[in-house]
Amino acid sequence: MASKNTNSSLHIVLLCLCWYLISSLGSQVTKKILTIYPKPLFLGEFQFIYTALLASICCLIGQRFHGFYQCFPNGTFPRYYNNMGERRQIDCITRPSKLLLFTIVPLSFCQFVGKYFGHTATSLVPVSTVASIKTLSPIFIVLTQRTLNLGKVQLGKTAYFSLLCLIVGVWIIVRKDYEQKKPISTKGPIELGAYSSYGIICAICSMLIFVAQNIYGKSVFTYQKKVISQKMDNAKAESPLPSYVTRKSTSCERKNYDKLTLLLYIPLVGFCLSFGWFMTLEFPDIWNECKVAGFSAIPWKLFFVNGTFHFLQAMITFHLLGEISTLSYSIANLMKRIAIIAVSWAFSGMQVTTWQILGLLLNVFGLFLYERSKSGTIQEKKI
Repeated sequence: MASKNTNSSLHIVLLCLCWYLISSLGSQVTKKILTIYPKPLFLGEFQFIYTALLASICCLIGQRFHGFYQCFPNGTFPRYYNNMGERRQIDCITRPSKLLLFTIVPLSFCQFVGKYFGHTATSLVPVSTVASIKTLSPIFIVLTQRTLNLGKVQLGKTAYFSLLCLIVGVWIIVRKDYEQKKPISTKGPIELGAYSSYGIICAICSMLIFVAQNIYGKSVFTYQKKVISQKMDNAKAESPLPSYVTRKSTSCERKNYDKLTLLLYIPLVGFCLSFGWFMTLEFPDIWNECKVAGFSAIPWKLFFVNGTFHFLQAMITFHLLGEISTLSYSIANLMKRIAIIAVSWAFSGMQVTTWQILGLLLNVFGLFLYERSKSGTIQEKKI
């Protein structure tokens, strides 16, 4: 029994390490792409369509091979098989419906706008700056809930102290990154450093968009509990594509959507929503460049590597949500953000100062303290 628990713990640790590595490398590849080819809308369009393609391939493999289907927690795939291993759903891909589209259109819109601002910020400021700004999301979630009266927000002194630590930590990291940044020349006459303030604004906008997505998801939908796993109860919406179910309908039944169905349709709808903007703002420049230098002007290898990392990160997130508790996932996700910041400093080659380490430690302490205080509040409500 002890050996089984040890193997399970080792499996989770290795999975988290892979998660951190893929997320950190994916962020660096994104930075590399947007540095040599600053087309944030094009990168977002490619991620959308490539993610949908990989999700379709996974659905096809899961339908054909029961062993592959069983490697993932319940709710990852459409219900191809029942508990006895017999086929249940014939269609490889869940057919779209009005309810499905109504569910995913707001999420797809937030994905499109959030990606655009996030990619723009990544092209203008260090990855560590973007990642540290994302750690401010709990503050804006609390402010939005209080402003719009979306729920009874009861925070103690510990939670407020944790939010203060987050603010100070992010301020230190952003300030020191700004002081140490090395302007990188682009194709235009203006250097990257001139856009640092705009990049920070874009990073804040991206974070706010995803906060709005999470608030919308919690106010209109509730997380799936009984069908997938009790471990997903109130899981953080930081996962790339969280699984939602609708509130009580007229038939008093809930409509459940698996992860790969969401991972397939949300990018497709996001692609359609952003296609007009892409054709208007970036496609003419891309077409002119391709006419001169051919399609080799686009760093396709980096695009495919980035898209693969993006998809693998989502799949690992889904697997972790089905294997560990909510608090454990929150702490693991906290450490992922810290890993991205640390790896960003290592790849950038900048000299890490004592102040930056202090800001990082304040981020760790603030996020951990916030998760613990929030978890304690939830337990008190249950009791």
